Amino acid sequence: MSVVIADAGPLIALSRIQQLDLLRGVFGEVLITTTIRDEVLPAADYAGKAALQDALNAGWLQTVDVPLDDWQALCSGVDAGEASAIHLAGQLSDVLLIIDDRAGRAEARARHLRFTGTAAVIGLAKLKGLIPTARPLLYALRDSGYRLSDVVIQSVLDDVGE
Repeated sequence: MSVVIADAGPLIALSRIQQLDLLRGVFGEVLITTTIRDEVLPAADYAGKAALQDALNAGWLQTVDVPLDDWQALCSGVDAGEASAIHLAGQLSDVLLIIDDRAGRAEARARHLRFTGTAAVIGLAKLKGLIPTARPLLYALRDSGYRLSDVVIQSVLDDVGE
């Protein structure tokens, strides 16, 4: 089974629509770096923050320390969280990176890393029978301010037969 590493964006997006547990249902354990943990658990509250803390406390969302010197050079064009996740993914074998940021995906592609996005996670949850339909969750993501194009939404819906 693949090691799954998530970037901050997908974690925050799924927690805001109260669907963070889809990650556990689809993948079991999910890794994040300490940098990403610090991004998703800032001092200020936001909708979904408690779900992220609960996932860390439950142990299915696990934190891995990636020393700054190891990934600092990656920071050109991607933020620190994405850089740390990409670096960690490059250090492990059989990894699936969950990342939505365009620059982060380009960096992952350049490093020949396997990746997917938040919309595809919702599609996988539908295919695994964890949710009855993907459509309302995809639109809830977009309605919450997450950037999902009509093309991405339709592609996922086509993949899951909706």
